[in-house]
Amino acid sequence: MYITIYFDFSFRGLSVTDPPLRLQVNSDVNYNAGADVLHKYQSQWSELHKLAEENAVKAEELDSIIDCLHTKFEKQWSDVSHVASTLAAVPQLLTSVQQLMEQIGALQELFEDVEGALFQLEDMVETQDLQERQLDHRFQFALYKEKKLAELEAVRASLASEHADKMVQHELRQQKLLRERQDAFGQAFQQDIQEFKLSGSLPKVKNISVARGPSLEEVTLEPANTEELDKFLNDGNIAEQASRDSCADVDKPVKESAGS
Repeated sequence: MYITIYFDFSFRGLSVTDPPLRLQVNSDVNYNAGADVLHKYQSQWSELHKLAEENAVKAEELDSIIDCLHTKFEKQWSDVSHVASTLAAVPQLLTSVQQLMEQIGALQELFEDVEGALFQLEDMVETQDLQERQLDHRFQFALYKEKKLAELEAVRASLASEHADKMVQHELRQQKLLRERQDAFGQAFQQDIQEFKLSGSLPKVKNISVARGPSLEEVTLEPANTEELDKFLNDGNIAEQASRDSCADVDKPVKESAGS
């Protein structure tokens, strides 16, 4: 803070008419001498003081302007330094960008390889699934085949058992029929023998026929000659064997159909 003291008084205001001091004054001294000079110096000093104050204010303004310019120049210098460092790092940046481009190309090739491997893996997975489904179907087919074979074996066993039962029943019927025929032929033969012993000739028998050999009516036996009787008996055995063979031939297709 500047404190300015202005002196408004002037030595010209002083006059000799003022009451004199109680000092001894020499009447030969001119008290107004140099008043103009002092007034001039006082005016110049006041102007210098005023100019000094104006210069101080302007100096403060100039100092603030210089401070602003300094700050601005410092900022510009910092920006220029940053730009210079950035420009200096441009070659390294270009090199880094080139390396990044090469790495991106390598990654792209790697991605393509991985994509191809994924497609192959997908094909392998589909092939594996297909093979597993084929194995599953084969296993199911094997189970179905075993089931059908078991059913076929069961049917075959049932048919074989049924056929065996029928054959047993047929054999029993054939044996019964043969026994009945043998009994009938035996009774007829005994009757013929008795008749032959009594009358010497064989009676004619109706509804009884033999497939082979002479009939009983055609046989005439002498008591001493038994060759014709033996021949007749042999022919009866041959006829019985032929009837059994015919029954076996009839049953053979039935067995073959049951076995198939």
